[in-house]
Amino acid sequence: MPDLSVSWLPFVVVAIVNFFLSWIWYSPTAPWFKAWAAGVGMDLGKKEMTEAEKKAMPLLMGGALVASFLLAWGLQVVVHGLGATSFGGGALVGLVAWLAFALTQGLNARFEGRKDVVLVINLGLYLLTYVLFGALVAVWR
Repeated sequence: MPDLSVSWLPFVVVAIVNFFLSWIWYSPTAPWFKAWAAGVGMDLGKKEMTEAEKKAMPLLMGGALVASFLLAWGLQVVVHGLGATSFGGGALVGLVAWLAFALTQGLNARFEGRKDVVLVINLGLYLLTYVLFGALVAVWR
């Protein structure tokens, strides 16, 4: 039976850092923000959120937080399950997880009509997080 337990401190730290890293990745200060915003059809001239957007925000942020905790848990299970104990070993496990799960999902999202620039920017974040956090989880038990 696989061990699905976690080391709590790395779990919480990785989840919270992932949440804020994602926030920064998609912030207007990121160099690729305008390309990403255009790719998702965002109106860059718009200054205020609509009431519907304001109402949706808690659910969106809550979903992002849940996703960050699931990533932190899943990486621990995979990295520890495969026995990675070094920074390089954890990074390699993160890379393999990215190739097998994030990249394949991103490529299949092309059927949804997403623009390539959006997929590249999204997959760039996932590559960074899977590899970096996989490496950290391996050395920080």
